[in-house]
Amino acid sequence: MRKNQIIGALVLIIGGLLLLKQLGIFFPVWLFTWPMILIAIGILIGVRHGFRNTSSVVLILIGGYFLARNYLGLPFELEKFLLPIALIILGIYLMANRKKKGAEFWEGHFDRFEREVRTGKSKLKTEEQHMDYINEESIFCGSKKRVISKTFKGGEITTIFGGTDVDLTHADMEAPAHLEVNVVFGGLKLIVPAHWDVQLGVSNIAASVDDKRFLHQGPVDAEKKLVLSGAVVFGGIEITTY
Repeated sequence: MRKNQIIGALVLIIGGLLLLKQLGIFFPVWLFTWPMILIAIGILIGVRHGFRNTSSVVLILIGGYFLARNYLGLPFELEKFLLPIALIILGIYLMANRKKKGAEFWEGHFDRFEREVRTGKSKLKTEEQHMDYINEESIFCGSKKRVISKTFKGGEITTIFGGTDVDLTHADMEAPAHLEVNVVFGGLKLIVPAHWDVQLGVSNIAASVDDKRFLHQGPVDAEKKLVLSGAVVFGGIEITTY
């Protein structure tokens, strides 16, 4: 389903619910609360990406937690189980999603890297990322990464209630790279080489995508193309260069 169709269906549902309310037909008050907004945004992002990105699941879990606690009138003795259950679901999803990406999207590179780390064969420094693909997840924390791969191919960056800085100024590519970024209640700063052609395909909801590259004039190499996709919800992305 295309983006416009998803948004159109969502607007149609909201309009129908508002019409029912104005007609005096039974209307649950929790349908237009802020937890439901988070759930709706999470479903919208999830449908677009096949629920493969962490941000959609986190939004649904956060919205579902506060909706159940504040509006659904659960017995007090059940409320204490909501948060542990939500964390367990998120943990299972992260484990399953990471395994799937390692096998299908990044062609086993991260599995090989993890084996090298366990056996002490990895030459990866703490602050530098040598792999062709980056997979960075910052959840309730912050991280800084410098990518120096000369055959960079992309990957995924997920930031939820945190901040991530990724420096690509020392990286290079041999073919167009695709980088999926998902930011929820957080911030992401991307520092890219001045001659890269960065194309933005990021959906932003109550968020900002600040492209500051226009301050640095210079020739652009059309063969060095970095395509950004994903979503930013209640957060921001800053793209800059030196």
